[in-house]
Amino acid sequence: MERFNLDRRSFLKAAGSIGALSVAGVGLVGQPRSAYANEGAFPEQKYGQPLEATVDPATGKLEVNEEVVVRYSACLGCYSSCGSRLKLDRQSGRLISVGGNPYHPSCAYPFLNFDEPLSEAYLSMSYASGKGNLTRGTSCGRGQATQDVYSQPDRITVPLKRAGKRGEGKWKPISWDDLIREVTEGGKLFLDAGEDREVEGFLALHDTKTPMNPDQPDLGPVSNQFVMLGGRGDGRTTIGTRFTNCFGSLNQYGHGAT
Repeated sequence: MERFNLDRRSFLKAAGSIGALSVAGVGLVGQPRSAYANEGAFPEQKYGQPLEATVDPATGKLEVNEEVVVRYSACLGCYSSCGSRLKLDRQSGRLISVGGNPYHPSCAYPFLNFDEPLSEAYLSMSYASGKGNLTRGTSCGRGQATQDVYSQPDRITVPLKRAGKRGEGKWKPISWDDLIREVTEGGKLFLDAGEDREVEGFLALHDTKTPMNPDQPDLGPVSNQFVMLGGRGDGRTTIGTRFTNCFGSLNQYGHGAT
């Protein structure tokens, strides 16, 4: 195969020609002139996601799109718990996009104080605000994956109860009220699955006076049969520990995959 040779002078001349075309508004992508906004105006949006707000570049006037809801939260993708900024469609509740939280020091610098109004958050992310200080709220790829998790078709959004034998892989959805009642009151919860056995609920275990086994008093009261096996410690461990202690059990364990 014949080798193509291009010296430095020829390369620079070609690059200069391409640059001239780009400045003229043509370029390799054929960018039309209508894509450039006139001074103090915005081009008509035809593609992409809806804007949550616009800031007039001349006056700094803020106009919020009421059809878009913005919520500030924190990402649970890892132990850093960085801030997240979620944009949702008000009518459908659909999650449109995920970004960084300008109020959170882990993903924005300079970050906004918590007492700053939401209007300031919009202005801080725009050069048109006249403040001359742009806040960039960013998130990593794992934070961006929040949107994929949210829209995952196999995501479990309701309580599931076993509808067959253990390990059989059969489940049925139940309401949150049924879940709370069955876990609290117990009973023959799997009778329809062929198991004629009584399952103790929280009420039966909430006994801090009766020994679990009179012959082994070191095991403590009946309430010690309640075991809280927690996961990662970003706030849930504190809540789980408090609930377990109030229930009257010593058996609270943390478990992570680190």
